[in-house]
Amino acid sequence: MKINDIPEFKDKSEILTFPHDTNINDVIAGMSEKNYGAAVITDDNKIAGIFTERDVLRKVAGKGFNFKKKKVSEFMTTNVQTATAEDRVYDCLKRMSDGRFRHLPVVDEEGNLKGMLSQGDFVAFTMGDIIARLGTTTKAEISAGRSTPVAIAASIVLYAVGLIALVNIFT
Repeated sequence: MKINDIPEFKDKSEILTFPHDTNINDVIAGMSEKNYGAAVITDDNKIAGIFTERDVLRKVAGKGFNFKKKKVSEFMTTNVQTATAEDRVYDCLKRMSDGRFRHLPVVDEEGNLKGMLSQGDFVAFTMGDIIARLGTTTKAEISAGRSTPVAIAASIVLYAVGLIALVNIFT
């Protein structure tokens, strides 16, 4: 399945962006106001970096800077991983897990920003997918007359294993 196929991508039309020369306080205030965990930082309408909650904690909080004079470009993460709408969901999840990051900007072929997904979006998708598959399997078993206690117990075990696998992916 591709990113373009998941409902969470279609619901992510509003992306928080700031020019690279924006004051760091303004970026943090914007993220806080919108309750966003990340903002894409741009330079000439192209992705220059990403500024996340993790950047606030590691690079900003407790440093004693005069933030009225600091630009977000001094604190943003510059080696931004991106995806396209045609990338496979599994590949994106693996890249995020391996790279230990939680936000993935989605771009078109020219590098123009089209959306942003977070690990939470992928979890929402995968949980819904697991539940839907379990429901489909259970309905098929019942309609086929195979709704034995063993089949029901097996469905519960499969559901639990799926949940555990998801937890392990994101920890």
